[in-house]
Amino acid sequence: MKRHLNSSLTVLVCLTLCAAMTMGCKKDAEEPEPEETAGSEIPEPEPEVDVEPVEEPCVLETVYFEFDSSELDGSARSAIQSAVDCYRNQNPDVRILLTGACDPRGTEEYNIALGERRAQSVRGYMTSLGMGGGQISVTSVGEEMATGTDEAGWARDRNVSGSEN
Repeated sequence: MKRHLNSSLTVLVCLTLCAAMTMGCKKDAEEPEPEETAGSEIPEPEPEVDVEPVEEPCVLETVYFEFDSSELDGSARSAIQSAVDCYRNQNPDVRILLTGACDPRGTEEYNIALGERRAQSVRGYMTSLGMGGGQISVTSVGEEMATGTDEAGWARDRNVSGSEN
């Protein structure tokens, strides 16, 4: 009986190995034959989809001033021109608040007035470029927002910033 079990086990092992080998060579799924095409056939291109470019929002870059001055320099005029052009094209009815600021040197009253003159200077240039004066409000914070402690810091404090309101 022991001999019969060994032969049966041997046959079973052989059958299992043969089945495994046969399955390993068998294709899992039939792959379709590639279609033959003539060399002159060119696939149709995908239709183009028109995508509108997203417009960047208009922003008046911060305008900086020299010490004790409300005069606009060339870079300030360029920044203001770019903002006005953008507002005229994208948002002609925009309302803007210009806030003038100063460095901490000078009296509080003087700096409030200087910040106002700076904001008015920017407003005047914007209106000369075609924006309505009624669209632009001005205010001054004087030295209240100043953070500089040396000339480089004070140069950043002397500015006019704009925001839509």
